[in-house]
Amino acid sequence: MSTTVAGVEVESVEYARRSGTVRTQFDQETTSANMAVIATLAEMMDADPSELEPLYSAVDPDALESLLHVCSRKSGDTRVTFTHEGYTVTVHSYGVVTVTPQHNRSEGSEDDF
Repeated sequence: MSTTVAGVEVESVEYARRSGTVRTQFDQETTSANMAVIATLAEMMDADPSELEPLYSAVDPDALESLLHVCSRKSGDTRVTFTHEGYTVTVHSYGVVTVTPQHNRSEGSEDDF
């Protein structure tokens, strides 16, 4: 079952209250990692995606796509972590984006899920 986050279709969205983390699962065949990152950040910030700083101010979007392009859990995980808009963003090659407020980073992690 899919849902929409900031206008982007994702397979699932989860919220970890303790750390304030949002995690989305996206289908790499239909949604780019860049779009999933922007949608997840917009969801976290309760903002329109067009109001965010451009992603290229934090990471090279083409390099991000190249590194993460359609890899599966069976072939191992490639992940990229960077900061953007005051959040720590981790993108996994198997189609997961995790966004955590930087001030909560030491208190919570992806293990909250």
